[in-house]
Amino acid sequence: MFASWRCELLAVLGWDVHKPLTLPDQSNWTTWSSFPSDHAALFFALGLGVWHVSRKGGIALLLYILLFICLPRLYVGIHYPSDILAGAILAYWAVALLGARKINEIWTKPLFLLLERSPGFFYAMFFLLTFQIATLFWDIRTLLSSFGLSV
Repeated sequence: MFASWRCELLAVLGWDVHKPLTLPDQSNWTTWSSFPSDHAALFFALGLGVWHVSRKGGIALLLYILLFICLPRLYVGIHYPSDILAGAILAYWAVALLGARKINEIWTKPLFLLLERSPGFFYAMFFLLTFQIATLFWDIRTLLSSFGLSV
């Protein structure tokens, strides 16, 4: 009785209660390569960065990434295990390379100089960069695909 009343209320509110939960439309998943996993590369790089600062926090974050970001993508069929592994290896080498002392000095000095000289421009560009990271560079991918380039 309660279940039918709840379904009627949800139907009145405009929620189609008879439609089961389904996966997102997979028609565009066949037009791009899943290797290496961009999600694994991005999130493992973030997790490894945290791991360099705090071992406990980094391990917790890496376990979260593995369980709640990577494994669901395997389960749904978006990626093969090799895609996830390649993304994690790519993240490891990117963090190791950018974290090397000499290379770190090469790319951080100009950024700090720009921050001191033009903080408004620096923060605007930093916002655009972090927005692109958050959306996995979707705007740039869309732009490149309009020129026939697939990434």
